[in-house]
Amino acid sequence: MSSRIKTLIVTFAVALLTLTWAASAALGQDLNTDQDIQDGIAIDIRGGIRRATIPLAISPIGGQGGDPSISREIMETLTRDLMISGYFTLIPRDQIFFDLGSDGMTASSINFQNWFNIGASGLVKGTYREASGQVKLDLRLFKVESGVQANLNWKPESVSRIQLRQAVHRFANAVIEHYTGNRGVFGTKIAFAARTKTNEKHIYTMDMDGANLTRVTRNGAINILPSWGRGGVYFTSYQDGNPNLYFWRWGGKPQLVSGHEGLNAGASQCKDKLLVTLSKNGTNTDIYQIHPNTGAIEARLTDHWGIDTSPSWSADCSKVAFVSDRAGSPQIYVMDADGSNQRRLTFEGDYNTSPDWSPRGNSILYTRRGAGNNFDIYSVDLKGYSERLTENQGSNKDPSWSPNGQYIVFASTRDGGGARIYIMTADGQFQTLITRNGSGYATPVWSR
Repeated sequence: MSSRIKTLIVTFAVALLTLTWAASAALGQDLNTDQDIQDGIAIDIRGGIRRATIPLAISPIGGQGGDPSISREIMETLTRDLMISGYFTLIPRDQIFFDLGSDGMTASSINFQNWFNIGASGLVKGTYREASGQVKLDLRLFKVESGVQANLNWKPESVSRIQLRQAVHRFANAVIEHYTGNRGVFGTKIAFAARTKTNEKHIYTMDMDGANLTRVTRNGAINILPSWGRGGVYFTSYQDGNPNLYFWRWGGKPQLVSGHEGLNAGASQCKDKLLVTLSKNGTNTDIYQIHPNTGAIEARLTDHWGIDTSPSWSADCSKVAFVSDRAGSPQIYVMDADGSNQRRLTFEGDYNTSPDWSPRGNSILYTRRGAGNNFDIYSVDLKGYSERLTENQGSNKDPSWSPNGQYIVFASTRDGGGARIYIMTADGQFQTLITRNGSGYATPVWSR
């Protein structure tokens, strides 16, 4: 096979995997900072339909000792978490018309009638005390109608200053669990690729609310397609000229995992099984199972003249979703873990890619190209029934499920510039901007 044909095969396969990465990343302002990349919240409700939410009030958090910014950090983190969750309508501070000084931290010392009168169903109160570098945090949820304290799966914590946000996340998760029966996902991580001012593309991680930005790669090359593995992130890098697969562990340096000639990309790990797209020696791309540490090939799952890419494990590691153009255009397929029983799942649309299998096992997210060369996010069940989750809001692509299957992270150009990262609830509502500084973000993926 000529070198020109080999190059074309690899190039087309990368295009399927990245889903017009270059076009989305080149627009707008590039990321040029390692600082926190969010400074606020913007929420869109899909189709103008807002589902019922719980009216919740947060009383100002008071404290003793230490930096006054502690109170502000607690309030900002808690408010942002509960807004992003999509389950609550927060009572505006200017609607609290009564004196808060007489309220205490116990049910018997709270005037619940006041909170009821402003429409609150739930009430969050809290205090903190800082001493010797430790912050003792006490947060509580009260039921306004019944005038009792809710029994949460959370206890007051004593944490270092740097751990304070995580403690507040744990409380927010407990509040969500109280109302829904499912613990929240605050404190989890999202990895993504972003274009820099120097025209490089690098891998980053951040908390799911947009804070604690961490840069993974510093190699002066193009780095794309992050995915989570045990204890770190897989990604594809051109740092040695060939698109090779690397793995980065927390606190360490990226290590080469798979360096076959041609494409090594699109990693998906489930327990001790790692899938990847290879075009060995520049030949056609297929899906292989390789050793997650050494990269040794353990099995070949597809062997077709079409281009097969983007594997995604089911939660129980028994099945795999993937993209193939064997029918003439990229479509979503599924197969058993050993590569048997391959079948096409999507039949609508002429360009469907970037599948991500729900942790709950009942549906697969994917990106579909529509009119005007825009992209939108859909979910499809195993019978082939699709539901559209984004519409008329720029190009939306690269969806990834949260660990509990209740939220979706994705990249969107809806603000008219380059792609930024949003999350939404699993039904497509409460579409919330996470990144506010810069643009050119791509392929966000949620840790599990």
